[in-house]
This record gives sequence, C-alpha cells and structure tokens, in this order.
Amino acid sequence: MLCNGGISSSNRVLYVDDEPGLREIVKLFLESDGTFSVNTCSSAPAALELLDSEPYDAIVSDYEMPKMDGIRFLKHLRARGDTTPFIIFTGRGREDVVIEALNSGADFYLQKGGEPEPQFAELAHKIRHAVANQQANRAIEKREHDYRHLIEHAGEAIFVTQDEAFKMVNPQLISVSGYSEQELIDQPFTRFVHTDDIKTLLDNFRKRIAGSSNLPSHYVFRILRKDGTVRWVELNVVAITWDDRPAILNFMADITDRK
Repeated sequence: MLCNGGISSSNRVLYVDDEPGLREIVKLFLESDGTFSVNTCSSAPAALELLDSEPYDAIVSDYEMPKMDGIRFLKHLRARGDTTPFIIFTGRGREDVVIEALNSGADFYLQKGGEPEPQFAELAHKIRHAVANQQANRAIEKREHDYRHLIEHAGEAIFVTQDEAFKMVNPQLISVSGYSEQELIDQPFTRFVHTDDIKTLLDNFRKRIAGSSNLPSHYVFRILRKDGTVRWVELNVVAITWDDRPAILNFMADITDRK
C-alpha cells in the first residue's frame, strides 16, 4: 500500500518516506498523545495523488526518495498553489540541501539521527509551530479581507494617509474627488485640498504622525475635485499603524449641500 492512515479531528499530518519502518515509528510517536492524526505515503507521487482529494494541516517529507525527492515534491506543491506547512525530515545534512529546501518554501528542516525520543519530540514541536503559523496567517488574511470589504462598501469616503500621501482609498473617495485610484495613490493629499485649508490640515497631520495627541480629530474644509469644482467635506481622523509605520485613517463625508 502506498498510503495509509486515517483522518480525525486532530491536526492532520501527511508523512512521506520510503522507509516503511520509520513511517510506522513516526506515526506511532506523533499519534501517541492524540494531538496528531498521521497518514503515511511511501512516495511523493502517491502523496500528490492523495493530496488531490484530502486536505492536511502539515506535510513531513523525507528528502532522498525514488522517482521524486522531497524538494521536488515541495516545489510541485508550491507551484500549484498549495501552501500547506512543509517540513523536510531527512538524513541528508548538506548545507546546500537545507538552503534549497528553505528557498523552495519549506517551513522547517530537521535532520534525522540521534536519540529517537527527543528527535521526534522536536519534529512534533516543529509541526505544531508550522500549523500555528499557518492558522495565524489565515486569520490575519481573513481579517484583512473583511476589513477591506467593509471599507470598500462603506457609505463614506475612507482613506489612509502616510508620508503626506494617499496609501489606500475606497470607491467613495474616488467618487467624491473625481480622480481614479491610480491618480490618488502615492500622491500628496494636499494637492486635493483648497489652498486656504492646506496649512491647518498639513500642520496637524505632521503633529499627529509625530505622536501628539492634543489635536482635534474633526475638521471641516474644502477639497478641489478633478473637474475644478470645490466641495465642502467633513473629516474625522484616527492615528493607526500602516505597514508597521505611523499613518492616519480618515473618514470623510461630502457636506456641500448642508453648507
């Protein structure tokens, strides 16, 4: 049998190795505390076939195997968009193999050998770490997707300013300003502010970015649309971190009709 093992509610691990004895030992150890449910395969091609129908939380693979080695197996997975955490577990300890594995998208590299118990304990630790990182990244991606969806469908103009320029804009700002997203991103926000209102906005932006908290968070001023018309807007601002640096999150509404 090329692949065997069951799937449960535990972390699902696929272990690929052409040594049957080691496959059984690793499976028994990882499943001993109920944390993992391990399926094993004797070759990378068999594992690829299995992965077409069953998802896994992590993959552990030997390097030297017939037909397809562990790094070719990894590259094949990454090329088809499979981001499952991948650990190379092998007796080959050459530096060039380690570098190629990590550059190809491996999460960890662990060399076989030494006392079995601490070695398999380290393997279990690396699997847990890789799975936790994957879950955290997916949670962040979901939050970012939900956040962007909320911004794009908000009823008011929302945008991020950093380095005195637009870094993110939503469709409502595009509608209010008359400019496209490409015409706004990385452009100084002062270009779209009425000359009589630039100084106050720019001074307060610089102070807020520098960390000052004794500033108004609400402004009423004029913007210049692309067609040259002037619109009155109401702006509320919040200091945030954007790409690990200080920035301002802005909420803007057109109040020209009220004016």
